[in-house]
Amino acid sequence: MTESTTAILSGVRELGAATDAYGTTLNTQVSPTAADLIGRAVADAVRDLAPDRVSVWESSDEAVLAHVVALAAGATVVRVADESGITSVTPAITPGDRVVLLATAWEPRRLQTMLGLLGGGGAEVAAVAAVLHTPALDAAGSVPVVSLLSEAEASSAGL
Repeated sequence: MTESTTAILSGVRELGAATDAYGTTLNTQVSPTAADLIGRAVADAVRDLAPDRVSVWESSDEAVLAHVVALAAGATVVRVADESGITSVTPAITPGDRVVLLATAWEPRRLQTMLGLLGGGGAEVAAVAAVLHTPALDAAGSVPVVSLLSEAEASSAGL
């Protein structure tokens, strides 16, 4: 385990996680310092992909993480919401935007929905990023995948 992986693991342990309407999220309100550390690590992993946007499901904890990543990567944030089966993107995607999809941990249906929605809107999905690796990432196809912690590392953090 590298020093940065140890720091990320410590930050994830400090924040802890909970399930909300969109899946597992880090409890970012627990420690702005830990949220910043984790967000900057994701940004470091995707910066070379030159994202214009970082997209997350509409969740306050995921929005905090997305803003840290976007700020550090020189991008802006897009939030996707599902209201009674109607999915929307705010602000709207401009065709050609390079978007990194971000979640604490992806679950298959949410990932496929966002891939279809943004790709169908003309965005170029530059990567799918996660703090915690889940099997859902295997369904990303040819899109690059970035995860900070393996399933084993996440398990050792109690997640």
